[in-house]
Amino acid sequence: MTRAECFRLLNIPTDSTDTEIRKQYKKLALRLHPDVNPDPMAHEVFIKLGKAVEILLNPDYKEETAEKRTSRRTNSKESEDERLERMRVAKMRYEQQQKQQAMDNNRYFLSLTSGLRWSIYKYIMRFSLVLALALSTEFFLPLHYENDVLIGCSKSLNNGIIKSNITSIELEKRGSYYVQNNMYAWKYTYPEVIIETTWFLHTPIKMISSDDFYRYRTAFDFHVGSIRYGLIILFLIPLYPYLRRRKTLSFVFLYHLSFWGVGTIMTYVLLSQGRILHLLSLGFL
Repeated sequence: MTRAECFRLLNIPTDSTDTEIRKQYKKLALRLHPDVNPDPMAHEVFIKLGKAVEILLNPDYKEETAEKRTSRRTNSKESEDERLERMRVAKMRYEQQQKQQAMDNNRYFLSLTSGLRWSIYKYIMRFSLVLALALSTEFFLPLHYENDVLIGCSKSLNNGIIKSNITSIELEKRGSYYVQNNMYAWKYTYPEVIIETTWFLHTPIKMISSDDFYRYRTAFDFHVGSIRYGLIILFLIPLYPYLRRRKTLSFVFLYHLSFWGVGTIMTYVLLSQGRILHLLSLGFL
């Protein structure tokens, strides 16, 4: 603000004395103070009046020449242009990063859902569905009865998955298993026992021992049959990523859970105790 502009704002001559300047300021301040003037612009005008008086009463104030004002506006304009350029470059880099990330996501998604890896996944999904169906229908199908011989049992007791006080036994044909403890009855029963197994996978469910008067049914524990409810749910998981192929975090998580977790458990279930043969023969072998 120049001195001429200050005099014009105060509405006084340019040769006014300091006393006249102060007197005019007080007069205008009483009329333009925001506390007494409801005009929305009163506050801004009041601030300009104070600035004008400060300039006029300051003998050391140096006016800003037109050249300096032009230079300052030019520099300000250049700074604004530089800021806009930086914003444009930053936006361009952000868009490039987003594009690159989208390309990486597409490439990764394509690697999961194509080629050999996807073919393996489809086999895992199909076999797991077959196992889930077999485990589910076994609840309604008749049982197999297999003859075996109880040749020994442990005296130590543990807590099982579905039963408490379980112990390990040794069967002549089937080998070692964990069953609900019934050691007192086994002392007086014949060593020949009957094993109840499921239809498709021949999973042992109960062992039947007998003496001359009674038959005792002992439940198996710590094996596939004791966790088959959980296995049914687990083997249904691969179906969801197969039907809903989306570029989402849930898809990637369930895909890897199915590929590595379900695939490993499914392989163990099928290859242990001849279950794959039982399944291929629909439970007849």
